[in-house]
Amino acid sequence: MMSFECKAKDYYGEVVINKGLMGKAGFGARAIPVYVGEWIISQFMDGDELTDDGRTEIVNTISKYLPQKADKNMILNRLMEQEEVRILDDFRVNVNLERHTHDLSIPLLDVSNGMVQKDIIDNNPMLLKTGMWGLGTLRYVPPDGEDVKKGQIWMVEFKAFQTPGVDLDYFRDSRKHFDIDEWIDLLVSSCQFNPDVHRLSQKLLLLSRIIPLVEPRVNITELAPKGTGKSFVFDNISRYAAVIPGGKLSAPALFFNSNTKQIGLIPRYDVVVVDEIQKIHTDASGEAMAALKMYLESGRYRRATGDLGTSESGFVMLGNITLSVNRLPLYESDGIFKELPTALQESAFIDRIHGLIEGWFMPRVSRNTPSRTLGFKGDFFSEVLHELRVDLRYADYVSRSLHLPQCEDMRDNKAIARLAEGYLKLLFPDLELSEEEFISYCVNPAVRMRQQIRDELSKIDQEYKWVTIKSESPDDFQLSHPDERPNPEQEAQKVDPLSPDRSPEEKTLDLVEGQRGISYEKLFLPYLKGAKSIKICDPYIRLQYQIYNLMSFCEMLDPSEGTLKLDLVTACDSYLETELKDKLNELKKGLSRDHIEFDYVLEDNLHDRWIETDTGWRIILGRGLDMFQKPEDKFTLGFMDQTKRKCKATTITYTRAKAVL
Repeated sequence: MMSFECKAKDYYGEVVINKGLMGKAGFGARAIPVYVGEWIISQFMDGDELTDDGRTEIVNTISKYLPQKADKNMILNRLMEQEEVRILDDFRVNVNLERHTHDLSIPLLDVSNGMVQKDIIDNNPMLLKTGMWGLGTLRYVPPDGEDVKKGQIWMVEFKAFQTPGVDLDYFRDSRKHFDIDEWIDLLVSSCQFNPDVHRLSQKLLLLSRIIPLVEPRVNITELAPKGTGKSFVFDNISRYAAVIPGGKLSAPALFFNSNTKQIGLIPRYDVVVVDEIQKIHTDASGEAMAALKMYLESGRYRRATGDLGTSESGFVMLGNITLSVNRLPLYESDGIFKELPTALQESAFIDRIHGLIEGWFMPRVSRNTPSRTLGFKGDFFSEVLHELRVDLRYADYVSRSLHLPQCEDMRDNKAIARLAEGYLKLLFPDLELSEEEFISYCVNPAVRMRQQIRDELSKIDQEYKWVTIKSESPDDFQLSHPDERPNPEQEAQKVDPLSPDRSPEEKTLDLVEGQRGISYEKLFLPYLKGAKSIKICDPYIRLQYQIYNLMSFCEMLDPSEGTLKLDLVTACDSYLETELKDKLNELKKGLSRDHIEFDYVLEDNLHDRWIETDTGWRIILGRGLDMFQKPEDKFTLGFMDQTKRKCKATTITYTRAKAVL
């Protein structure tokens, strides 16, 4: 157990849970948020463990109370037969002033006009706002031709599957027992991510995603390649977040529907998240964007009646962008917002976004990404973030402590202040921190997020001058930020970060699915130079094209200063062993003519994939040498030039190891 887990268990006790249990609890493919699943798990745990009996109880509970959508008519029929039915669902109540009723929404049954007893609403007021997951007991009242004109479904009992409130003072006070690294790891784990597989900079990027959940009216955007888990945290850790999965943005859906007299998403939730923004389209009249710009600036929106409404909701945009060979945005020099719909490229709109999360620095989600350590229970963490939003002590601290000697623009100052306040609430909820910690962990990350927006504004609109924002204690990012906008032509001529002539360094490189511009020479040559002995461990050097991959690897080796030793450890099915040995022996003979001494060993149960050199480098290969996609046909470009081929998604880690060869 890691140090932060021991402290979490000691000081937070019942409100922490092993975040890895969600994958072991038997929920299958049922679509329930993590915070609901963890609430269910906690009801059947034996101490800190989930036993086989507990898993069985969970399976039985889910099977009994969370039917599939295909069972809708069967449930309605049971109700019509006057059977009392209990189901687990995301219930919500709308107030209908015209009919003077409370209309119950039951998503599983596609019912939007159910009835609910008043005491249930009084005891669970969140039903009126974001809705609540819970176990509802339903009854059907058939029409009688008099008082009941139409059949009605009534919810007569409700058991909420979410924590109704938290002891915020205790949460804040217990923070003092953790150092900053332990606390960050606990928060990252609470967001369902494994802190062990992320660097500190990546952990802060992860936490920046939830700033809009803890700080009112923060507007951010995250642009990244596919598969980095951008929307996961909003879908799963908070009931106060609403995610719009692409499609059309309309003013009635966001603010107020004058036809139904129902408020939209922004007045109802703490944060509204628009996912897949590259697929977003708005109304031709521009009403939605005009209303959104007004809201992002002032926190107000105008109803169809002309009245003004207000909200404290944050606004988040998540989008996929294309990366270049060096894992940076392909259109970085021209402006990364140019990949987005035209309506989202307007500088006046972008300026209202407080910060940009550089999602291209996040690794692709893998089987090691989900947390397996202790973290706050989802429903508890959700309530903590929600209640911290209204505490004004953090705003007072920021107003007294934030000084930006090189930041003249008012919007820049406001944006950095809000982002810094969000970091402050997350990382130092007890307000026990030094001036240096405030600048390092709150101000400088906020400056970086806002600087990204300023840079993009300068690229797309000449009215925005190129500026460099600096804090009282600038970090490396601020110090290296150019005082003048880089020339796009010079940017294009920058040295390729994967140049074969580069100096080797310890790092992790993530290749995305379909990425081009990659070759063995670019990936490996800097780490092989000067080596007299190289060892490859790859269980999949057996098929013809995989042997060709090995030959391509050998072609970049340079034994000019004497014989170079190359050892291969691979595996093979018994029925292919003779054929494989014949091919490898033939390869051995051919390589010997070029002063490469090749030898091989076949081992069973081989799984790891790596390359080691006698110069002390170890290259861990996620997929081994088999990292390129299968060509679409035999005339596809890439047969001779690997940079023309598409890659498979994989991770390559370069580490310093002892010379063992």
